[in-house]
Amino acid sequence: MIRTVIVDDDFLVRSYLRQLKAWERADYQIVADARDGEEALTAVEELGPQVVITDISMPLMDGIELIRRIRETNRTVYIIVLSCHDDFEYVREAMKLGADEYVLKNSLNEDSLYEMLVHTAGQLKDRRAQFQENDETKRLVEMGRQSLKYHFFNGLLAGSLTAKEREKRRKEAGIHAKYTNSAVINLFIPSWGMLKYQYSGLELEQYGQRFLRKLIRGLERRAEDISLEASPGTREIRGRDSPGKEMECVECVYLGEGVFCCFLDMSGLYRDSLMRQKLTSAATACYRCCKDEEHTFFVGVSGICFGEEGIRQAYQQAREMLKLGFYEDAGILYYEDCPGIGRVLPGEAQELLDHAADYVECRPYEDMRAEFEKVSSVFCKEHTDPRLILHWLRELDQRLKVERPQEEYAGIIKIEQLMSACDAYKPKWFLLQKKPLPKEVSSAVRRVVEYLHTHYKEPIGLADAAETAGLNPAYLSFLFKQELGTGFSSYLLDLRMECARALLRGTNEKIKEVAREAGFNDYHYFSKAFKKINGCSPVDYRKNHIKV
Repeated sequence: MIRTVIVDDDFLVRSYLRQLKAWERADYQIVADARDGEEALTAVEELGPQVVITDISMPLMDGIELIRRIRETNRTVYIIVLSCHDDFEYVREAMKLGADEYVLKNSLNEDSLYEMLVHTAGQLKDRRAQFQENDETKRLVEMGRQSLKYHFFNGLLAGSLTAKEREKRRKEAGIHAKYTNSAVINLFIPSWGMLKYQYSGLELEQYGQRFLRKLIRGLERRAEDISLEASPGTREIRGRDSPGKEMECVECVYLGEGVFCCFLDMSGLYRDSLMRQKLTSAATACYRCCKDEEHTFFVGVSGICFGEEGIRQAYQQAREMLKLGFYEDAGILYYEDCPGIGRVLPGEAQELLDHAADYVECRPYEDMRAEFEKVSSVFCKEHTDPRLILHWLRELDQRLKVERPQEEYAGIIKIEQLMSACDAYKPKWFLLQKKPLPKEVSSAVRRVVEYLHTHYKEPIGLADAAETAGLNPAYLSFLFKQELGTGFSSYLLDLRMECARALLRGTNEKIKEVAREAGFNDYHYFSKAFKKINGCSPVDYRKNHIKV
């Protein structure tokens, strides 16, 4: 049904119009009736009608002002003016402001209203088709412009454009600024690598384009606000140095992979204070666009760089600031206020890598964690490049023979998360310290042992292990005992018990949870077996191993 709002200060007129049957016959729904323009404007904003039928002469806000206000933000709603014989001048003004047609109040009855509503429905259908076509055209044009901007700025940043090519591509992209002096604001979603495991490439690209449009609108609104602040009561701007034009030469581009760039042209500004004012204001507008997003953003801001090559320098400075987001909690990271990034792996980190095997061989997990924490503190002090840290963590995992899902690496976006990565070693530590098998052990038994160390927490048995080795269960049982000197079930039980002891020593988890994590589905069996093997209950074992 076509949603309609009726506006008239005369209660009798509104009541008369509402009771006519023509609305239902023409498939219309009156969603609100208002006494004046102010009430009507609220209804239009909240209910989104397709048709507004309004009187002209009303108190508070008349029909002329209502039409003006609606047309400032909405070109699709169909506006019909109710008039009297002596309202000709008002009607003419209403039509100039965007009313679609007018009708005399005293001519409205069942038949004339129905005829008008059918005609309006046809007009609405044509209008929807026209606006959809226009919107699609605008969308395609904007996509083309964004593509040209993308290639222009990528060419600038790569330094691959000659002066002639630079000028040609700038004009093709419709960019007015020449960027002889520049600044850059970089916005980045640090968890983008992890989001790739959660969303499709199309979904991420669509999100990137939506946020880019939001960013452009946010900067435009900020420019309008500053313009009004600069010249109260007017939109007049006096001179190129006026802060009211500070957003005039800002180009926003989505570079992909969660990276958005705002390129600011400073070429026409000659005072340092105005340049910084423009940069700070744009950075603030960008930050506000990020605050209510579902994903965390880092915002890095360059200094002001001069000369045609300055834009490349500014981009590198802004990118450098994004790396500091790994350490800093500031909403906006300015190049001139922040420390530099450490580009060399600290000696303490390299030393831990070199001695990782020694820790596994003969030292408890607590010693490893203390050293890891020490290295993490050095990373903080030197603001080590996060890429170096992730590479270091991958290398450490390899040396410790620990497998970590790729999305777990991608999810480390703050220095505080690094210690959680270390905590992943804790439940595996006793497995890492397992003694090597004798050389004479067969490949089949080796496969079974590896299977047990990987799946001991699961409800597995001899048949599962035999299938892995491709052997008969009875023969595997015989072979296992002969080569390792212990039975299959005893070996599996020892694995689970060692894990339980490690959890009791190193965590505060409840005993039932420890049993479950160690692979014991029956808590009572676990308690009985634990006491038999260790000579005390799990509770007493934990008490005896608490460090004072």
